Amino acid sequence: MTFFTSGFFWFIQGILITVIILAFQVWMEDKGVKMIWWKWFLWGLWILVAGFTIAFIFTSLGEGEPTAAVKGGIIFSLITITSGVGIWRLINKKK
Repeated sequence: MTFFTSGFFWFIQGILITVIILAFQVWMEDKGVKMIWWKWFLWGLWILVAGFTIAFIFTSLGEGEPTAAVKGGIIFSLITITSGVGIWRLINKKK
C-alpha cells in the first residue's frame, strides 16, 4: 500500500484531474455552454461531493464495516445524484 502514499501516485492523480477538467471544458464549449466562475465552482463542489461518496464507501469497506458502507453509500449516493442533476440543469439552463 505504499504506492498510494508515494509521490508518483499523486503525480498521476494530478495528471488525471487536469485531463478531466480540460475535457469538461472542451465538452461544454462543444455544447455551446459558456462556463463562468460560479458554474466552475458548482461543478468543482460536486466533484468533491462525489469523491467523498466514493471515499466513504471504500474506506468503510476497508475498515470491515459493510453495513456502514451500504447505508452511507445509499444516503451519500442519493445526495450526490440529486445534486448532480440539479447542478447539471442549472449549468445547461438557457437564457
